[in-house]
Amino acid sequence: MAKNESYYLGEKYNLLAKKQGYRSRAAFKLIQIDKEENILKKNSNIIDLGCAPGGWSQVASERLKGTGSIVGIDILRMPRLKDVEFIQCDLRNFDLSQLKTTIDVVISDIAPNISGVSIVDDANMIDLLEIELSIVDKTLVKGGNFLAKCFQGESLEYLIFNLKKRFNSFKRIKPLASRNISKEIYVLGLNKI
Repeated sequence: MAKNESYYLGEKYNLLAKKQGYRSRAAFKLIQIDKEENILKKNSNIIDLGCAPGGWSQVASERLKGTGSIVGIDILRMPRLKDVEFIQCDLRNFDLSQLKTTIDVVISDIAPNISGVSIVDDANMIDLLEIELSIVDKTLVKGGNFLAKCFQGESLEYLIFNLKKRFNSFKRIKPLASRNISKEIYVLGLNKI
């Protein structure tokens, strides 16, 4: 796919998000992943790390249809969403006692601000992944699933290495809504050990 095609495909999802009332085109990434992997099941308790502006939390809310629970956490403000409890804080300072239930699924579309320097971007992504994995270790139930964004390269290798120690299997996923030219990739850890 040519660079321009990839850009216009991304624009297509931006327009679709506005048309369908999603807060971001990232919603379509989760919709496409969940269509294939079925990780957002009714009665699940879900944490959405780095949830603002709320596209992934919206999709989770649609899938759960008022069952289970969704907690969104972000350092940035997020306007209210139906059936989503929002906690505004830095993930490094998240107080786990605020969770009222066990967690079945952890999802995260968080990424650092991109500098354009691969070594810096990968290091910053790994820092975020360390925080996410720490939360996964402390909250996710045995048999639970974890979906995270990373970048192709060092952060992908880091994430896969760590998922192998924590989950029975994992999958790399590049949803259609993700621009082909983007280095982002999603990794799904299945069935926590």
